[in-house]
Amino acid sequence: MRIILKFIFFIAILVPLMISCQKETYKIEAPYNIVDEGDGKKFNFDNLSTDIKTFGTTSLKNFNYKFPDYNLFTKKIQEVFEININDYNNTIIALRISDFPEIVLKQNKYILIQDSDSENKYSINSEVLYHFNKYIFYDDPTSLNILKLKDPYLLKDLVTYYGYNTDKNLMSFVFKDFDFENNVSFHELLFGRKNQNKQYVLRKSIVNDIEQIIYGGKTKDILSETKEGKGYDSISNILETMSSHPNEYNNYLENIAFLCEKALNVGYLGDVQSFLHKNKKILESFKKNNYFGNERLKIFSENLNVIDKTEEKVSNFYINDPDGYTNLRKDRSTSSEILQQVKTGEQIEVLNDKGDWFLIKTKEGKEGYIHKSRIESK
Repeated sequence: MRIILKFIFFIAILVPLMISCQKETYKIEAPYNIVDEGDGKKFNFDNLSTDIKTFGTTSLKNFNYKFPDYNLFTKKIQEVFEININDYNNTIIALRISDFPEIVLKQNKYILIQDSDSENKYSINSEVLYHFNKYIFYDDPTSLNILKLKDPYLLKDLVTYYGYNTDKNLMSFVFKDFDFENNVSFHELLFGRKNQNKQYVLRKSIVNDIEQIIYGGKTKDILSETKEGKGYDSISNILETMSSHPNEYNNYLENIAFLCEKALNVGYLGDVQSFLHKNKKILESFKKNNYFGNERLKIFSENLNVIDKTEEKVSNFYINDPDGYTNLRKDRSTSSEILQQVKTGEQIEVLNDKGDWFLIKTKEGKEGYIHKSRIESK
């Protein structure tokens, strides 16, 4: 009996100890807490000044801020910043590498943000700190509107860096003056950071937001006029980058097909047609994978015979415009980018005469769209 009691006592002590060790082994150190300050110096956010934390806490209390319970605290950080703070041993977690990153303070249950333009010695704008936390943890629309005025870049980073897009009011604000013609910015918006496998992961939900918020949804059919908007102005560059560096992108073929589908949804036929013409192997892979379920891409590729149509040459057409010239456009819309001005009487090659806008090639070799009313045949 004494032996059995000793064994039970041993198990009672050993099992909790093993569980504790397993938990400690599972947790890891926060990846962005140690930063290089230059000249061989490093700063560890684990050693963040107590005075700074206290100032932030006091500032929030002065605004009568209601600190969330820990469950809400962790849930909202996971939703907005895509990080589970319970995975880390640290009580202080810097969320990215930056001069002034967003910093999670577990014990204080708020996110510290600093501003180099702030006049106090801790670089904290108390009003911005309050409204940022109130928006993050309580989705407060008034705080969102104040942040739009006080610190719009802080909001934009939530979308472009962290990929947060649950709040469509926020998405509309970010899209309003976003530079979609900037390839680097557009790539960052669509992909963000590389994952643990050192690959870019497409943010499909943000691409969907571009279609809905900027273009108001997809066109009635493939041959409809291009919708107005600049949301996909750099889509052709993204497609080329992905096809040139396939190993850097997660599920790159499936995601290229998805982006082609989205471009077709709003009438960006020229970009897709040009891409598929240059990348026949990718088109073949699409066919083998049933276009990954993208119906418009399937119709466009098979029924319109994109590659064959592009290679056809019909030379008995010319421009007839009372202004003396007409504009060759990138896509099927009067708001689309002008690629070239084609003079009246100039002969052209019609590559695709489906719909109100013909895909043509000029004598200089440029391909684009001209409205059919400006084209006549001999």
